[in-house]
Amino acid sequence: MIRRYCTAILAFVLVLILSLSMMSCASKAPDISEVKERFVYLIEESKELNVVFFGTGLPVYRRGDAISDRKMVYFDDELTGYDRVMENTDYLTIDEIKASAELVFSEDYLSDFYESAFDGIMTGSSSAYVRFYDDTEWLYQNVNATVFALSERIYDYSTMNIIDPSSDTYVNISVESYSLADPTRRTVYLSFVFENGNWFLDTPSY
Repeated sequence: MIRRYCTAILAFVLVLILSLSMMSCASKAPDISEVKERFVYLIEESKELNVVFFGTGLPVYRRGDAISDRKMVYFDDELTGYDRVMENTDYLTIDEIKASAELVFSEDYLSDFYESAFDGIMTGSSSAYVRFYDDTEWLYQNVNATVFALSERIYDYSTMNIIDPSSDTYVNISVESYSLADPTRRTVYLSFVFENGNWFLDTPSY
């Protein structure tokens, strides 16, 4: 009886150890060498999108220009409303902006500012109103959108390290960085999430 009891206990312990080991392996963060190339790509691609969403945005026809006055490429009065985005930009529709953003940022990160960028109130002077509006012909940009004075951030990718807490589906990194406006190097922290079969940036990078 005692032998059977001890055998059962031993079997239980072995199963428990195996289960814990499998859980540990399943949640283990990747090595930096496995994800570095993808992370660098995401950070670099995010720079242009940061400008579109948070910085100066896209080039527009300014009010008072001859072409603006002649073609009326804005609507509402001169202090509110939207200016038309120029045709020689990378994005001519909201769908094109979203398509690029969704190649870089996680779903949760995008949902945080999609409403203010695209899906809220269309007209008015408040900076909380949508930044972009498009109709069947043109893309327009809110003349009163909040604009952050972004300076391009330079990352020293040789200093990139994975830090805790991290797992096989969510990784935090540290990396040294400086901006063109401030050459002082400092350590910044970014997060990436694994979803839909790939890694995506889950935090601001500006």
